[in-house]
Amino acid sequence: DFQGAVCSMAFNEDTEDLATLSRLDEQVLVDQLHKRYDADKIYTYIGDILVAVNPFRPLEIYTPKFQAIYHNKTKHDAPPHIFAVSDAAYSNLMNTKKDQCAVVSGESGAGKTESAKLIIKQIIDLCQAGATGASIEKKILDVNPLLEAFGNAQTTMNDNSSR
Repeated sequence: DFQGAVCSMAFNEDTEDLATLSRLDEQVLVDQLHKRYDADKIYTYIGDILVAVNPFRPLEIYTPKFQAIYHNKTKHDAPPHIFAVSDAAYSNLMNTKKDQCAVVSGESGAGKTESAKLIIKQIIDLCQAGATGASIEKKILDVNPLLEAFGNAQTTMNDNSSR
């Protein structure tokens, strides 16, 4: 049938941004994320949103080599990655001189804390490369004790869930 053919086409399309698919519904979204996950592509865009699927194992995609790939690049210059979000926030901060925000959301144990650490890691790396890097890096590092002060809580899914 026609609907099945369209769904099959959407599944077989290969894209880093699901918003560009000819059809996007829950089933296509799940199928595409599963297909990308099986290929160790844990990051996927849906428009301006970066979706991360926790691999629950180490991947070699957070090295200084990978950090450098995303320096001063646009979303379309490199594959989806948490470092791209960091670079976009840093670039917008430098260009607009306005505060930036990245929302990290997910279920308990989904990897929100690790994602936040990776965002900070990339921003610190970008700061060290820039002329004003030292002052921004210091501000980021100075706020860490405040974040840690919120502590952790036990949940049904995670004995040490960060807040």
